[in-house]
Amino acid sequence: MKHGPVFTAKRIRGRETNSLHVVGEEKSNLRAKRVIFGQSGLEVSQVCFGTEHIVQCVPAYGGQILVDAAEIYGVFFIDTDMSYGSHPQVAAALQLRERSSFVISTKTYAKTEEEAQKDLNRIFVELNPLYIDIVLLHRVQSGELDERRPALEFLIDAKERRIIRSIGLSTHSPDVAAAAASMSEIEVVYVTLNKDGSRLDSGTMVEMTQALEQAHRNGKGTCVIKILNRGRLLPDLEGSLEWVLQYHEHIDVYCIGFHALWEMREDLRIINEYLAIR
Repeated sequence: MKHGPVFTAKRIRGRETNSLHVVGEEKSNLRAKRVIFGQSGLEVSQVCFGTEHIVQCVPAYGGQILVDAAEIYGVFFIDTDMSYGSHPQVAAALQLRERSSFVISTKTYAKTEEEAQKDLNRIFVELNPLYIDIVLLHRVQSGELDERRPALEFLIDAKERRIIRSIGLSTHSPDVAAAAASMSEIEVVYVTLNKDGSRLDSGTMVEMTQALEQAHRNGKGTCVIKILNRGRLLPDLEGSLEWVLQYHEHIDVYCIGFHALWEMREDLRIINEYLAIR
């Protein structure tokens, strides 16, 4: 399928600029590394395409961006969420390529078994994915682990029935990340990590890096989120990424939200160049 150029207005480093995205570029020499995502055993791209921002695109175009990210740059790991509103774009990508072309991570905010079942039903209706690679018990806060145990039990059952392939947990709280590091049911852990200490529900970034190290040491797949504080750290893009990259020994995946491929290229270049000399 051929597409003409699409122009959109973007804010980058505090100013408005026009960006050009042309679908159908040749395969790039700039490629994301492939890594094993801890105890999940899944092979994923080291950079994960966060889809929160491509909701601005009509589904067919957003889906093509995700296909191009995978085929041109090797970024085939996709993070989505019902609350993002990006399921239509991800579903469009899944219609364009075989299911095995992507690894999909999505989330539930559920506390009860009934809520988890409702969320999983909605995920399958909206994505029509055959299976889901990773479902996260999302944004678990301090003191909530016991309360959300029924939802976790439902996910364990769904994994046993091969509806989902892996179970994870995301949190903005270091104490929760540390607890998840020792939970056999949790195979991957997503944590907030950024240089300005933002997007934490409790604790400090020092405590979060300690929990991240513990999770990685215990074999969990580790993914860092909110790296650029939802765009607020773009004025120092390279410095912000490099601050996170100093903890690379404990990080498997860098999940970053992108509007378009040109943003992904820039971040991917910085990550690859930093890691190449370490």
